[in-house]
Amino acid sequence: MATHTQTINRNETETGFRGQDDLYPAASGLVTAIDVGTTKVCALLGEKQPTGGIKFLAHSTTPCNGLRKGSVVDITTTSSAIKSAVRDLESSTGYKIDSAFISVTGAHISFQNRRDKLQPLTSTDVITADALSESGFPSITPDDPGQKLIQAIRMNYCVDGEVDIRNPIGMHSDELEIETHVVTGQTEILDRLSKAVRQAGISMTGMILEPLASAFAVLTDDEKERGVVMIDIGGGTTDIVAFKNGKICYTGVIPVGGFQFTNDIAITLNTPFQLAEKSKIRYGSTELHPLDGNKDVSFEVDDEGRALKVKASDINQIIRERAFELARLVQIKLSDSGLDENIINNIVLTGGASNLRGLVEFLRRTLSVEIRKGNPKEFLGLPEELRDGMYATSAGMLLWAMEEDPVSEDRGENPHNQNLIEEGARTGILWGLLNSINKLMP
Repeated sequence: MATHTQTINRNETETGFRGQDDLYPAASGLVTAIDVGTTKVCALLGEKQPTGGIKFLAHSTTPCNGLRKGSVVDITTTSSAIKSAVRDLESSTGYKIDSAFISVTGAHISFQNRRDKLQPLTSTDVITADALSESGFPSITPDDPGQKLIQAIRMNYCVDGEVDIRNPIGMHSDELEIETHVVTGQTEILDRLSKAVRQAGISMTGMILEPLASAFAVLTDDEKERGVVMIDIGGGTTDIVAFKNGKICYTGVIPVGGFQFTNDIAITLNTPFQLAEKSKIRYGSTELHPLDGNKDVSFEVDDEGRALKVKASDINQIIRERAFELARLVQIKLSDSGLDENIINNIVLTGGASNLRGLVEFLRRTLSVEIRKGNPKEFLGLPEELRDGMYATSAGMLLWAMEEDPVSEDRGENPHNQNLIEEGARTGILWGLLNSINKLMP
């Protein structure tokens, strides 16, 4: 059963809500973000304000079991969950929703930091804003034909071999390179997600990488400037992004999340997944001997109603073993990342599964690093129930859309992915490169 919060209501009459045919057309300033997760679909609706910023309007959350480890394995089930979440938004606001930003993650995601030479700027050797804008951007096509571009994020410029230049305007050079963080995914998997969205009657405004959206919601500008790793433990995956000097520099995905913790309990104790999930939420902890560790927990083990009684501490042992595995996989990812040690030593933990009791302290001890729990910052007028790590991605998507969504009459999908400019302009997949010139100006 989907649940939702009503914050505005333009569709209610004396006799109740109007039908789908009576919905108001969506205004140009409305932005919808849909986080398609392994365990749930969360949809948020916001409205861009004339003075800047975005106002939160409503949200809807619907259970979903059409994905495994972040990838769509059942298009029909996923589409149904998306449609249900959207219908709840429409019912609570009265607006017709026909387009949205969609989140994406999964073990198929890969990244590359690359440097490309821009076209010669001008006949002079002074880099101006106009010359930089007219120089064009490199065409970015994945080397593997089975991969599709998701996002290409400007990191820095390189002027005459000097790297890490944030703003080259005013510098003297006729040779300029741009450094980008390029994120790609398997075409087949991305196409399944796109198909599920279309079958729900929604046009995809653009795809947003889940951990990048979460970072928008939970990280501070100071953290991103000094260097930080954000770990988003979701239902099916653990997503990692790292920032240095205010720019993203690393992306990684581990195919382990909250689902695996619950599934371990279900398999070990031979009990239905739903009961295992309830026990994890109520008694689960990474600590072997929490205060309620001696409590008896009863599990149904067959259709005849026979039950198995175990100690809560037995459940915690199962959880702890999975937590050790996750910590080991995170450690491997970070060791192979090439990140500076001062960045790795500063971690922010978010995502729904990060709410597991004792997990922050467990990872802090196991990884021997500083870790804080990250929840969506107090912005947008989010209700209290959404100021939780499990909503970091969807909340961050609204912030992302506010800053990056291009003003364009054509906001439909671009099936060709011809180059970076086409990708950004027509799908909203990180407008950052095309929009970066304005952000460089004082």
